[in-house]
Amino acid sequence: MPRFTVKRFCRFALAAAVTGLAACGAASEQATPSPAISQEAAALRTVVPLTRPVALDKAGTVADVEFDLPPPGPGASSLLKVAIRLQANEGAALRAPSDRLVDEGLAARVNLRNLANGESTQIPLYRIGPAPGTDVPIGADGRVAGVTWSGVDESMLRRVGLIQQGMFYKVLLLAEAHRPAPGHYRLTLELLEDHPRLKGQSVELLLAYASKAK
Repeated sequence: MPRFTVKRFCRFALAAAVTGLAACGAASEQATPSPAISQEAAALRTVVPLTRPVALDKAGTVADVEFDLPPPGPGASSLLKVAIRLQANEGAALRAPSDRLVDEGLAARVNLRNLANGESTQIPLYRIGPAPGTDVPIGADGRVAGVTWSGVDESMLRRVGLIQQGMFYKVLLLAEAHRPAPGHYRLTLELLEDHPRLKGQSVELLLAYASKAK
């Protein structure tokens, strides 16, 4: 092979290798989860997924949040979950408080509204039905009776720093919206009864997409 051809080939191979390494580095950076953000920073988020600390022991409005809903991520479905999230340093430490929340009943009223174009349109909400793969519509008054075991797409939470390494989480569903359009929304959560057994329980309201079925 002529010398100039060898040199040209070597330059091409070197450039391709450097480009490949740069691309791999960029992909690696994109795949790396963001460091967990503080509770104060989490409370300022107004884009799904988001969390808000809530107290569940007294009746009344415990959350009133306006937020922006982006399209679901690659690993997420189009179901928007309205849920309660618990966290602990050990998985076993979540068993008792999550069982207590399920047993308590947690009568509540959940209302989700789309605020597009200066209007306020109520979004239908659903609960998980008694049979696998079924849903039960929630009435227009938004009343729900208790929480059920659930889960969300954790990849979107990791991407924005809402999952802390070494912590364990439990998600309990209040309601879900089917395929809500991206846009600006308002969610209110009202407890209809006092729950003194839940005083001091550290929980969060969680708004997040469900994960895609595998």
